Amino acid sequence: MDRTQMRMGEVTLIVANIKRSIRFYKEVIGFSSIEEMPQKAKLFNGKGELLLVLEENDQAVSVKANQHSGLYHFALLFPDRKSLADQFVHLINKQVRLGGADHAVSEAIYLNDPDGNGIELYCDRPRDEWSFTDSGDVIMDTKALDVNGLSTLAGDWKGLPGSTCMGHVHMHVAGLNETEQFYSELLDFQTMARYGPQALFMAVGGYHHHLGFNTWSGEGATPQPQPAAGMKQYKIRVLDSLTYNAMYHRINDKNLIIEEGNGFFKVKDPSSMDVEIENTNNVKY
Repeated sequence: MDRTQMRMGEVTLIVANIKRSIRFYKEVIGFSSIEEMPQKAKLFNGKGELLLVLEENDQAVSVKANQHSGLYHFALLFPDRKSLADQFVHLINKQVRLGGADHAVSEAIYLNDPDGNGIELYCDRPRDEWSFTDSGDVIMDTKALDVNGLSTLAGDWKGLPGSTCMGHVHMHVAGLNETEQFYSELLDFQTMARYGPQALFMAVGGYHHHLGFNTWSGEGATPQPQPAAGMKQYKIRVLDSLTYNAMYHRINDKNLIIEEGNGFFKVKDPSSMDVEIENTNNVKY
């Protein structure tokens, strides 16, 4: 499956206070297209693409860092370095607690939402600047972010750029081997880089990663006790019906589908995270 046949869809988050979360994602992250409902909100980019769904559970406790399987961060991909620089200075001015890194293939800013859900805001370097090992793994790094360069490049912040999309999702998992097998054999993802028993990055179409997995919460990590804030599910959009149908039958043959409807099905991965696969052509199988 190549990049033209899939893309990352929206991430659904459980939050404790929907009004607080809407205010954060509007004023801090910069979403302007928000559909508000009782105890729920849908957040779109400027092209009308759904990126986030917030669902309120007022009993949910905040995310506990590095203690359970589940979301590490979702990552919003900015169209260019200039827009990331604008966002960076805006966050500094809002006195938001930030982290940052240069990953060689990209530059990234890290922060948490009010419930502790991890967020990465990043922009890619051109693909012809990426490096690869002899075996084909993409070379990523974690170096200091060029904060001076970003600050110099920044101009007026105008909110989230219209073409921002869901770039990748990174998760704490119970184990890398079963995770790699599940996503490669059933969902057609290719391993792009692996760092021993600690981290794994997978993608389609030669991207550096659409999915990141780590065992920083410990081998055999279990989901956070409920009710809890965190990721309820994430979506993979499949743009090609033949690819979707083949994927559906592989997973159905193993009796792994937990829910299905017209043009979608859901499956739990080996760490009990819900993944929704959507056929964007909405063709019945």
